[in-house]
Amino acid sequence: MALVAVFVCALALAALAIVLFIRAGRREREEEILLRLRAMGGDESAYVMRSADQVRNPVLRALCHFVWRTGAELTPDTIVRILLVLVALGVVAVVVLGVFGGLSATAFLLVFGWAWLNRQAARRRAQIVEQLPAFLEGVIRVLGAGNTLDEAISAAARESPDPIRPLFLSVGRQVRLGAPIESVLMEAAEIHQLRDLKVIALAAAINRKYGGSLRNVLRSLIQAVRARDMAARELRALTAETRFSAMVLSIIPVGLMLYIFAQNPDYYRTMWNDAVGRWLLIGSVILQLVGVLVIYRMMRSTEDPT
Repeated sequence: MALVAVFVCALALAALAIVLFIRAGRREREEEILLRLRAMGGDESAYVMRSADQVRNPVLRALCHFVWRTGAELTPDTIVRILLVLVALGVVAVVVLGVFGGLSATAFLLVFGWAWLNRQAARRRAQIVEQLPAFLEGVIRVLGAGNTLDEAISAAARESPDPIRPLFLSVGRQVRLGAPIESVLMEAAEIHQLRDLKVIALAAAINRKYGGSLRNVLRSLIQAVRARDMAARELRALTAETRFSAMVLSIIPVGLMLYIFAQNPDYYRTMWNDAVGRWLLIGSVILQLVGVLVIYRMMRSTEDPT
């Protein structure tokens, strides 16, 4: 068994080396494109978001969107390389800790990493929503001076703080590279899960096709965002105790499992070697994951500002 695990680990590392070698040439081309963007006054974010259109795999595309929501400007190739490294580390963990220990450690690290990234994305998204009314007021002022929407977005973004600043600067640069502003806004709304950007994109599309005043639409959107944010804050305050209880219920089973494993590792090993015990362990893990997911969705419903 150990020999097979070592062989699988060697194959995984060899595959990782081959993939990294193949993608090295593509990375050089990406660096050349990024240098051209910097020479034009841009940054990597415009190219990173445009590269999302080239991702055909829906799973990889969803993963890229998830990573980009945290503010990390990683290309799809970089994300694939990170995944390959994680797979190799998982194989090493299985070799060192055994099947059950390695899989448990890998699953724990994956869940912890997902939770941390999701928390970072939610925090960044909440900051964007909080800064959006002030940003839209700046857009309205620039529009009042006779500028176009993309010029107004770029001008207002330059005066805005992070994290809304790089988001809309990237939108402006993509428009200057030739992309329609409504498509860019819709893509940004999909990546960052911001329905307000979809409203702006629809307003921009209608304005481009039929004309009309964008300033009135943006003023109404500002009022809606502020009213929704106030309601979300009140709901969060009212459900603070419930959310804390849900967090405790999610942590206790995992903590108890880790404590038992630390005190008596043979307990789970014996169950894993038994056919019935193995199914009980698998079922308990599945039920725990489902329970955490349900609790997370319930908590998310009280924190979603949009």
